[in-house]
Amino acid sequence: MSKPTRKTPITRRSFAVGAAVAATAALLPGKEIRAESAAPVQAQPSAMDKLSPKARAEVETKVNEIFRKYGSRLSDAQKADIRKVMAEGQEGLEKMRRFVLTNGDQPATVFKFSAEEKAKSHAE
Repeated sequence: MSKPTRKTPITRRSFAVGAAVAATAALLPGKEIRAESAAPVQAQPSAMDKLSPKARAEVETKVNEIFRKYGSRLSDAQKADIRKVMAEGQEGLEKMRRFVLTNGDQPATVFKFSAEEKAKSHAE
């Protein structure tokens, strides 16, 4: 008669990992996963495509200046990243430029640079 082999007890860590895997598997919809894997991946429009011609020209000017200064030290991947980052940031710049602001406009909040300054303003 052979002795039954004794399994090692389940540790808290292995139980937690198993529970997390089971919970994740339960939440994943099987039909949608198969449909996504079968569907061709559509290319997302680049940030440059969303910009106006004037904004594109500005991005190209900035990128060319960066490449003029640092181009010899940059790899092709770094150059592509710089072009992408500059194009993505341009949209925010365009939004800020559309906001009308004059020199006489007061800030929404006043900056207090020290506790003493703050105490003085409250005392007044």
